[in-house]
Amino acid sequence: MKKYGMILAGSALFLVTACVEETGQPMESAFAAEVNCVAKTNEIVGVSGSSVSDTTRLEDGYSLLMTVPGAEQPWVCETDLAGNTKDVFYLGEG
Repeated sequence: MKKYGMILAGSALFLVTACVEETGQPMESAFAAEVNCVAKTNEIVGVSGSSVSDTTRLEDGYSLLMTVPGAEQPWVCETDLAGNTKDVFYLGEG
């Protein structure tokens, strides 16, 4: 069992190390941006079930297009490079 666990740990380390974008930013920050934006959008709108439909890497962070249950237009969530939510706003009227 111990040898098997060591093999898995080594494989996981390889996968994390291999997940680096061309910009040098870990893929983890894009994942953090998605997780944080879903949570913050759900909190602001007062729903559950929001999802990310598109993620754009910006110079200073990420811009995520959000699909929100019951909303006619998408919401946008902006984050810093680490994936921390900076702003959430609605693209429609009202």
